[in-house]
Amino acid sequence: MRREMGKIGLLVFLAGLLGCEASTPVTGTIAQRLQAEDPDVRIQAAVEAGNTSDKDVIPLLVDRLSDTDRDVRFYAGQALERLVGSDVYKELGWVSYDPPERREKSVMRWRRWVRKHHGQTTTQPATTEPS
Repeated sequence: MRREMGKIGLLVFLAGLLGCEASTPVTGTIAQRLQAEDPDVRIQAAVEAGNTSDKDVIPLLVDRLSDTDRDVRFYAGQALERLVGSDVYKELGWVSYDPPERREKSVMRWRRWVRKHHGQTTTQPATTEPS
């Protein structure tokens, strides 16, 4: 038993050295997770949003286009393309690695589109200040 515990401790230590983290269960709706502080949670939520037909998350995905995390921006864009279709996506334009000024212009087009098609405005939580 003692030897077994030593092996487990060594494995946990080595995993920490390699940058591995224990997986914590993530709860909440897709909309709630799109606003989480952890970028990994926002990424997973964006991927899930793109695999649904829930158009209600579109305004939150548009907010993620201004996310501080480049990967979150990328996956939010991918989810939006799946939800709104390639034609709308190409018309509005979006490139996750564009310079901040260019991204902001794209986000403004997306927000106008959301107001027109969803009758709501988007809000930008503090975790997603433009970078």
